[in-house]
Amino acid sequence: MELTTIYTGDVIARLELGWGRGFLSPGGSQEVSLLLDGLDIEGKTVLDIGVGTGGPALLLLSKFGARHVTGIDIEQSVIDRARSLAVAQNLEDRLELQCVRPGALPFAGGRFDVVFSKDSFVHIADKTLLFDEIFRVLAPGGVCVFSDWCCGTPPYSPEMEQFLQNGMDFSMATSGANIDHMIQSGYSRIAVRDRNAWFAEYAEREFVDAIGPKRQQMIDTFGLDTADRITAAAKRRAIIGRQGHLRPAHFTAKKNRTPWLETTD
Repeated sequence: MELTTIYTGDVIARLELGWGRGFLSPGGSQEVSLLLDGLDIEGKTVLDIGVGTGGPALLLLSKFGARHVTGIDIEQSVIDRARSLAVAQNLEDRLELQCVRPGALPFAGGRFDVVFSKDSFVHIADKTLLFDEIFRVLAPGGVCVFSDWCCGTPPYSPEMEQFLQNGMDFSMATSGANIDHMIQSGYSRIAVRDRNAWFAEYAEREFVDAIGPKRQQMIDTFGLDTADRITAAAKRRAIIGRQGHLRPAHFTAKKNRTPWLETTD
């Protein structure tokens, strides 16, 4: 099956303009730092699922001391961008990048100390296979840590329905559904942090920037029509953030035998 490229050069440029070089989702380095708060990955081997254009993976190496990161994605366009950023930071020897097909992970069981992802699981429809495969490739005692674009429960507002039809091939789940999948896959010490309040404020600032300080830059870079589309999308995210329909969340879980659940605000 031929895959459609979602993250074209233009899309990458638009997302990085809003969220920083190497980042295709909100929060940048601050969200990565919060996601890893309390976790020690120094000297660890990490699998980054949905590596995107590499910003988070490079932080895992340069700031958090990971020994080696293997980054995978299904689109060559983002892999190429990530590779160029790794070379620019002299980190290409510690970052292995692979373009993979959707489905089972192409790695032996127990290979990685940590499996990490920033906001990419929203593109993966088969959550059962996803969490089973992560569990398989984690070493005993290994940690799965990820952020995800989660949703509230339906019915949804018209703005949320528009967001779900944005052409980005989203397959969203609630936080509770992700937890259920992880429990069924055998993880323990599962913890989740709801980030809706942060996101609602963040998205509102993005919209204000889009109609104010960043508007002329967007017009100069992308043209008036695209700038208007970016602004409309920012407004929609701000609305559904306030409505509570879009609920980004942080998750951590361990690979061992006894299921245990902790939820934090």
